[in-house]
Amino acid sequence: MDDAEQRAGEARVKELFIQRMEALGFMRPAGMKLDQYRVMQKEICQKLAYMTDEGLQALAEVMQGQGGGKSGDRFPIAAKVLAEANRIEQPAADASPLIRKVFASQVGAEAIQEGFAPELLHWLRSNRRWPNSYVLSLMRTEARPGVTRWQDLQRREGRGEQLTAEEAGWCRRRRDVVERCKNARRLGLGDAA
Repeated sequence: MDDAEQRAGEARVKELFIQRMEALGFMRPAGMKLDQYRVMQKEICQKLAYMTDEGLQALAEVMQGQGGGKSGDRFPIAAKVLAEANRIEQPAADASPLIRKVFASQVGAEAIQEGFAPELLHWLRSNRRWPNSYVLSLMRTEARPGVTRWQDLQRREGRGEQLTAEEAGWCRRRRDVVERCKNARRLGLGDAA
């Protein structure tokens, strides 16, 4: 997602989610200062810029029943909104700043080079935090069968052997995920420039 797409996405979130919720009477959470409320809304807009119009409308519909306060008329806090948004519509691999940063780092370069990038991407999407050395060790171990299978199938293809439909499909899916990881790295390195 480039800068223009990000800005357009943020404007969509503001219009289809934030303004819709406020038009329905949702007010800032009790005890939250106005400037904190605006920062929270800006953060929601930035993080949900990847969502489609339909996804944002679905999110607004779901969140209408999850207002805070005694009367249920307080704007839901960002953590609640983001968790529900993630259930409704997952971000693409290139949309997450965390995924970009991880793959732009030495960790991401090693994951791509050693072949465990698909497993790392899956872990990042599920956990939404920077992987520590223990997690990376687990990823390497979990990825070993997939990496071995990938290398074996590539060798067989290189020798001109015909792969089964299942094997060819598995290779295509893994290749697509690796390409998404490489793209996230390119985008992350571009963000840093």
